Amino acid sequence: MTHTLFGQELRRDHEVEFVAETDVIVVGSGAGAFTSAITAAKHGASVIQLEKATEIGGTTKKAAAAYWVPNNHFMRQKGWADPKDDALRHMARLTRPQHYDPDKPHLGLTEWEFVMTEAFYDNAGPAVEQLTKWGALEPIPWDIQPDYYAQMEENKAPFGRIIYPHRFGGAPDEVGDGTDMIAVFAKIADEAGVDLRLGHAVSKAVVDDQDRVVGVIATTHAGDIAVKARQAVIFASGGFTHNVDLRTSSLPGPILSGCAASTNTGDFVPIAQALGADLVNMNGAWLAPMVLDRAIANRPDQVCSFSIPGDSMLWVNRYGKRVVNEKAPYQDVVPTFWAWESQKAEYPNLALVMIWDESCKQHHSGDKYGNPMIPDGGDQAHIVRGDTLEALADAVQERLAEYADRIGGWNLDPDFVSTLKSTIQRYNDFASTGIDEDFHRGEAPIELYFNMGGRPGNDKNETMWPVSDSGPYYATLLAPATLDTKGGPRTNPDGQVLDRSGDVITGLYAVGNCAGAMSGGSYWAGGATLGPIITSAYLAGRHAAATSTRVKLPAAATF
Repeated sequence: MTHTLFGQELRRDHEVEFVAETDVIVVGSGAGAFTSAITAAKHGASVIQLEKATEIGGTTKKAAAAYWVPNNHFMRQKGWADPKDDALRHMARLTRPQHYDPDKPHLGLTEWEFVMTEAFYDNAGPAVEQLTKWGALEPIPWDIQPDYYAQMEENKAPFGRIIYPHRFGGAPDEVGDGTDMIAVFAKIADEAGVDLRLGHAVSKAVVDDQDRVVGVIATTHAGDIAVKARQAVIFASGGFTHNVDLRTSSLPGPILSGCAASTNTGDFVPIAQALGADLVNMNGAWLAPMVLDRAIANRPDQVCSFSIPGDSMLWVNRYGKRVVNEKAPYQDVVPTFWAWESQKAEYPNLALVMIWDESCKQHHSGDKYGNPMIPDGGDQAHIVRGDTLEALADAVQERLAEYADRIGGWNLDPDFVSTLKSTIQRYNDFASTGIDEDFHRGEAPIELYFNMGGRPGNDKNETMWPVSDSGPYYATLLAPATLDTKGGPRTNPDGQVLDRSGDVITGLYAVGNCAGAMSGGSYWAGGATLGPIITSAYLAGRHAAATSTRVKLPAAATF
């Protein structure tokens, strides 16, 4: 069909002069982009890969880079079952809890969500195995880490789905991170003949007279250039975390920053809209708290706080009240920041004050996974200190005053200290019994894992210990942030972008966080970002390599 095209993001092929030509263009250089590029090349296509930044890696390079793979070959080798029907029920229960019904054909999901989720289960394991055979992935199973919802009745495989990358050039079984994953991808892509070009910010799509996508225009230091794609253009350019206007208008609550690559500004959204794409899940994001100082600074190397260990530690709002289970998965913590108090017309939890004592500092300081309790000698600029709770509150107020113009003048309530003392007493009573009657801290397997061990002598609840009745005390401010957003155009399982009628926009593919995610607002498990990204990117690369834009293609599934 002919799509209704509009906008400055498009050019007709007869209006441009192509400076290069290839079978498949891939936009981006994170895990999704490299997976698509390598897969297309391995299936016989010539590939030009265009990266906006001056270095490769995108958000993947900043990540721990776990990837969640149901029914993977490591599990099967160990005889660990991960039945498809149960896995689908588990994912559906998390994706749409308000609609979930195990007796419905699509489990309460939309048909599109169900088809995409099923395709992920069916193809994740095979994709990882093939990429491993090519040397593009060097997987290490991480059986000790539970799923975020290991305790759920629907989860019949709470351990074994999480895989980490191998450290590049490291010893056998030495776990690496995103830097290592990208190094391996880059090596294999180069060996496969992928033509990787940095400093190419794709800003427009090129279409022919039948509205088929046949190339892109990229801005470079030397000006705009046009590159032709004989078969397909695959966008894997990340979400819109660093597009403040789009973030503010799309997401369901305040987000102060994010730890996605700084180039993730939603460049694909207007291109997709101009091509008539159907945007979905634009209010969805991979959420996590971030130290407020880091969010305000918005440094390219900033990280979110994914795992916050500590026992004599608690979070309170501007009134000095505990409002959340501090050990809950990071995705689940962020909506607490968005609580709205109608009579006062305020977000009382816009920032949460994380408080800990000297013993917690000694037992739980570290810098892994965004832990704010940085050891002595590290960057502690975000930490304030007080010999008493009163002095600590004064220091917190001074810090908040520095950021008043960024947070609407938000600061501590005048009764903060008196309420905080009562909050700490109640918390200490819970810690003495090991039972958090307010928020059930320490009851889920992932909460124990995130705590990274307890202190000697604590046999009740390793995540809780009484806060000392004497200082010094320490605090930092936490704010709502994203890993990245996960809204964008609807695709079919092969990664082809669909228009608002459900038809394929010929020649156009999207994978990763620039595409609409089928997981809604949920975060299934550690690695539930990269697992589906790698899978969809593999399918897109394979399909694009075998596709000719000379004929109209049917969608892989009808919705």
